[in-house]
Amino acid sequence: MKYLNYLLLFITISVNAQKIDLTWAEKIKTRGQVMVLGGQKGNYFTGHTDKDDHLVCRKYNDKMQLLKEETVPFELDQKHFTYFRSLFIKDKIIHVIGERVRKEDKNILFAAFTDLNLKNNDKTIVLDETLEDEKTVGFGKTYVSPDSTKVLIYRERKGRKKEPSTLIFKVFKGDFTDVLLDKVVEIPIKNRNFSTENISVDNLGNVYVLAKIIRESKEREKGQSSFYFKLVVFDKVSAIPKEFDFDFENQEIGSIDIIPSRNNTLICTGFLSAIEEGFFTKKVSSVSDEMFSAVLDCNTKSLSSTFKLKIEGLYPEKIRKTQDFIPYLVRNIFPKPDGGYVVVAEQYKLIIYTTYSQQGGTRTSYNYYYCDIACLHVDKSGKLESITKIPKYQLNASNPSIISTYVDGNTYIVYEDLAKNLTAENDKETKKSSKGFFTSDSRNALFVLTIAADGAPTKEIIYDYKESKLRPRIFSSRLINPRTIILNADDQIGKLQFN
Repeated sequence: MKYLNYLLLFITISVNAQKIDLTWAEKIKTRGQVMVLGGQKGNYFTGHTDKDDHLVCRKYNDKMQLLKEETVPFELDQKHFTYFRSLFIKDKIIHVIGERVRKEDKNILFAAFTDLNLKNNDKTIVLDETLEDEKTVGFGKTYVSPDSTKVLIYRERKGRKKEPSTLIFKVFKGDFTDVLLDKVVEIPIKNRNFSTENISVDNLGNVYVLAKIIRESKEREKGQSSFYFKLVVFDKVSAIPKEFDFDFENQEIGSIDIIPSRNNTLICTGFLSAIEEGFFTKKVSSVSDEMFSAVLDCNTKSLSSTFKLKIEGLYPEKIRKTQDFIPYLVRNIFPKPDGGYVVVAEQYKLIIYTTYSQQGGTRTSYNYYYCDIACLHVDKSGKLESITKIPKYQLNASNPSIISTYVDGNTYIVYEDLAKNLTAENDKETKKSSKGFFTSDSRNALFVLTIAADGAPTKEIIYDYKESKLRPRIFSSRLINPRTIILNADDQIGKLQFN
């Protein structure tokens, strides 16, 4: 196994030489922020609200030329409807919208349809409805299966003190012509103090619920953490759900994520921290240097493999500074054709400071850390093939975090950082990227990190912000397909293409 503890090689070459192209559309005046809706068949679509709070959609071609702009009329009470999101499936854009019906004290969820020429279909369908007095969480939530043949519409209804919570969901065909599953099921968790972390659907129509369960103090045994995770599988046929617990002795789960893949498996992975037993209390280490993984067969609903991996090189040998104690979070999981997968993780931590004045007042401040990036290649047997760590330090940065994709064995990670950090080989050489009174965006640049199948990294600047005023926001940019990321700079969008 090859360990690449730091970025060892930096090559500054043109982006085009790496077959990565960036094309910007023309700037258009827009009220408020632009939403990247998606893209299909070489066209890309955005949405924004006009001065009358109507949804306006734009269509761009592959050269990022504006082809069309249309206002999307929803046949609803304009004062009481809520726009949730738009889904791109086959040759349709499905707008998920909700309407509040005051006379009946209920909310109704609709789907309105627009074709790829931005022509509206007069027909709308009802997806869900709920009464105002219901303790509903997640009304209007959706999830699309990896092959886009299934769409999950769901919400959770919290039970009373001694009653279980209920999951209300429907699974539609991708074109919304038929309802494949319509269920109201109890979430089989007895503990009252739990939260639903993730709900998804696979290509077969099975529904998955990942929940975080907080243990009562009297329930905790020696070596147990204060919480654990449970995966509940609702089979498309069977009425009896299957349950899988993720709980590790003397370890706490720092982060966890699940994703159904195109090959009808569900990958669950995350990072673990050690629990150190003290004389009176338990202390959880901030160092998440061990990863666990479980692969579930969607056809049989059984775990085909479960394993833990010790990850060397994620942290310095001597941990001294605050930034050394930042845990890793799973950002993306990419299945590989050979049955293995790639995990992209990033250090993330929020620290809240509260100070008290002599007059009795309080002041609260928040520090958001988005730091080093790690990319791990795991084979189908659970063996760690390579690990690549890239130094980065973002403290309360104006444009934090990363967006990534996996194409033909290469992992591409896009992020903003100080231009000076192009040549930083370790944490000591990395300059701090932050948002403050004395900082300027012109010092930054848009980076792309390419990690080859063997873990070898190459980092380069897509463009320096001294050359352009365009500032794409990472959180609102969108991965359209594995080869295309649409960058969102509010009044301007750009296509980042991995050829």
